[in-house]
Amino acid sequence: MRRQRQAARRLLRDDSGMTLTELLVAMMIFGVLMAIVMAVMIQLMQLSKDNMGRVSAAENARLGVSQIDRQVRSGNVILDPALESLAGSGVDPYYSLRIFTQADGDSRCVQWRVIDADGDGSGELQYREWDPSYPVVVDVQPWGVVAHDVVLGTGTTPDPTDPATWPPFWKDTTTMVAAGSTPAQNVRITLHVKNDEMRDSAKPVTVSTVVTGRNTVLGYSESNCSVIPAP
Repeated sequence: MRRQRQAARRLLRDDSGMTLTELLVAMMIFGVLMAIVMAVMIQLMQLSKDNMGRVSAAENARLGVSQIDRQVRSGNVILDPALESLAGSGVDPYYSLRIFTQADGDSRCVQWRVIDADGDGSGELQYREWDPSYPVVVDVQPWGVVAHDVVLGTGTTPDPTDPATWPPFWKDTTTMVAAGSTPAQNVRITLHVKNDEMRDSAKPVTVSTVVTGRNTVLGYSESNCSVIPAP
């Protein structure tokens, strides 16, 4: 009989459920686990957003670089970016590149520049072209935007051993292959791009390449495209 009463009491205790302390502990553990899960999900979403932003930024940068590459490889004269000026390009040296090219079958002067046109701290890769006979022939196309969200550098003197110092355009003397080459035969193009989809802490996407013109082979004068329309 006594054993029956003890068993009944145990059964009643088993049906009584969790105590308040046990319930609070369980809720705390559940809350911690949910916080960890949410933090991981947020991190994954941010990483996914960064990756999408990198892909978009890289596509824009590569589009611009591919166009420059085509024009340079068909270029009769590539002017040294270190000699560019605010008066002729609207930007500092190394932020503009001029080419006398025949990329599309016709001789044209083309100019590329990286500029913060609207003052929002984000640069644009811009492009224009004009007739080599300017100003005798006034045929100047306005600036057009090829790529947005270009990160502007803080310096203008590139260090060949430090990619962080590379401006958009500069004469890469480390890749010169022939004695007597014209000063800007080999030009390194470097674009650092970071769009709004990427977090502030995310690193910019960097697209960099060296392009070689043919002006050393054909011997065109560097006086071509020396007269520049107002920027």
